[in-house]
Amino acid sequence: MIARGFTPGDRRPEIAILGLPVDRIDEESAARWIDDQLAAATHCGHIVTYNPEYAMAARRDPSFMDALRKADLVTADGIGISLAARLHRGSAALPRMTGVELVRLLAEASARNDAPVFLLGADPGVAPNAAARLEDAVSGARFAGWWWEGTSKSADDAEAIRRISESNARIIAVAYGAPGQVFWIERNRDALTEAGVSIAVGVGGALDYWAGSARLAPPLVRRFGLEWLY
Repeated sequence: MIARGFTPGDRRPEIAILGLPVDRIDEESAARWIDDQLAAATHCGHIVTYNPEYAMAARRDPSFMDALRKADLVTADGIGISLAARLHRGSAALPRMTGVELVRLLAEASARNDAPVFLLGADPGVAPNAAARLEDAVSGARFAGWWWEGTSKSADDAEAIRRISESNARIIAVAYGAPGQVFWIERNRDALTEAGVSIAVGVGGALDYWAGSARLAPPLVRRFGLEWLY
């Protein structure tokens, strides 16, 4: 596994939120990290979008915390994580990077690097709709395929890996929810690396937003981090 975060010149400080180091990363730095990871092609890098749901689950389940700590990049997803960072004396703001935003960044990286994306999980029909809308939003984005019939359980791993391998995908977006998607990625990292995958990220319900089956909160609501209330 490569070192968490960035090359020495680009590295942003980390801050521990409830026991998990979170990277200070904005969209520009995240896009650069994704490009570097696709270029390195040495292993499947795991991106975690850390939110209060993850934090509470990790406090209850040490194995989940261990899986989160193995990720290569951890972004702050959720106003609760950003607010927690402000409690650290002298701490600079912790930029938010939601799953919805990260899916867009991955689509843009797909276009820049000719790196096909595979969508795993979500409800029936969500993945192809999300892919179609992302292709409209991001010129040149490529989607290698999708599979929603499986689950995060190990019994379905072999079929998922077979489909991903045959698709020649370089990026995997896993929509199995927490904590299943994180466990799925960590359990299958070696197999994903062998299949040629460079990046895997759990995206939760982000595909539903891109598919149009769920609506984003209005911009002003998102600005103040009140999506949960909306």
